[in-house]
Amino acid sequence: MNTSSFPGQLGKYRIDGILGEGSMGVVYRGFDPELDRRVAIKTLHKDVLAGPNGAEMFERFKREAKAGIRLSHKHVVTVYEFGEDSQQAFMAMELIDGQSLRELNAQRAPWPLLEALELAHQLLEALDFFHERGVVHRDIKPANIMVDAAGRLTVTDFGIARTDASELTQVGTILGTPSYMSPEQITGQPIDGRSDLFSVGVILYEMLTATKPFRGEVITIAHNIVCEPHPEPSSLNATLPPAIDRLFRRALAKKPDERFRNGAEFREALREMLAMILPRADGTPPTADYTIRLPAAGDTARAKAVAAATPLAATPEPAAAPLPADEPSTPSQQLFSRCPKCRAVFDSPRPWNAICSGCGMALFEAAKSMRKPGTRAAPARSGSPWWLAAIVLAFIVALVVLLR
Repeated sequence: MNTSSFPGQLGKYRIDGILGEGSMGVVYRGFDPELDRRVAIKTLHKDVLAGPNGAEMFERFKREAKAGIRLSHKHVVTVYEFGEDSQQAFMAMELIDGQSLRELNAQRAPWPLLEALELAHQLLEALDFFHERGVVHRDIKPANIMVDAAGRLTVTDFGIARTDASELTQVGTILGTPSYMSPEQITGQPIDGRSDLFSVGVILYEMLTATKPFRGEVITIAHNIVCEPHPEPSSLNATLPPAIDRLFRRALAKKPDERFRNGAEFREALREMLAMILPRADGTPPTADYTIRLPAAGDTARAKAVAAATPLAATPEPAAAPLPADEPSTPSQQLFSRCPKCRAVFDSPRPWNAICSGCGMALFEAAKSMRKPGTRAAPARSGSPWWLAAIVLAFIVALVVLLR
């Protein structure tokens, strides 16, 4: 990079290069000599500020800096300072040594199930942090998410974030990236944190299928988000388990009231689904509080478990077999090796509150519906009742004896 193409100094920061640029401004790689640390410096050109919406653009940029300064979280980019000079407004922030999720999707999608769920888990943690402080991000998309070499996710760019007290970008104003926007954001309705969670659903869907759930030209995307159902993810990636389809029906529900209420509830659904379909790497039975983790560098065993996660989830369940003698008699006991309702056999024992991938019912609910406490499950019935077959057989035997 030719040093004449960027300023040598912005405020106290030395400018070492350009990280990216667009019509609004440039993001520079910089250095803070006072604190001896590398920084990213995002700028807003003065000619943008001189335009018809310059005042609002400046306020939005300043608000982004303030939001970043006060939102200190391990999965949120840290903003150090806001400043101005004669040519531009700028903010100095944490320099993330990694790639955007947009870049990673181009290289890796569809992702292994376990890795995709881990990144979604981190993203939901960050959003809960926002929402608990009255901030709705409004532009959650892969380009605004950075992932470093250790697998740590960081949310960036608060340019259109709205706080409860903000007077900018209120009802009736549509800002955001159409493919990742919620139905209420598309239609200019009031939004809350559940709009960001819809965006997480779109991101996770894209990671697992290598395609977005709503596609086409901008107007078609907007129509489909508001009016049309998304294709089931398992129809686009045959290795995904049926349980993933049910999860996305809720994550991408058109009505906010039908979605997850917050990031914590979304994370719990991810954990429960994972506990249902994947045993722990150490071979112990899964539980609903199973922690999703990316493999550490050099962790060969865990890396193999990650690579095998998706094929394992897609393995067909074996045909029904006689009920094992040690099957729990009541849902208060923690593990089930078979669904009490549809009789599907599990590849490893599952906790009482797991969801059966065969019938979609929670195991404790299935147990309560199929038997009383202390009794064994009734055998599955198919075709005519057994006693009717016995009567017919007895009648045939009697007829043969008489004819002799």
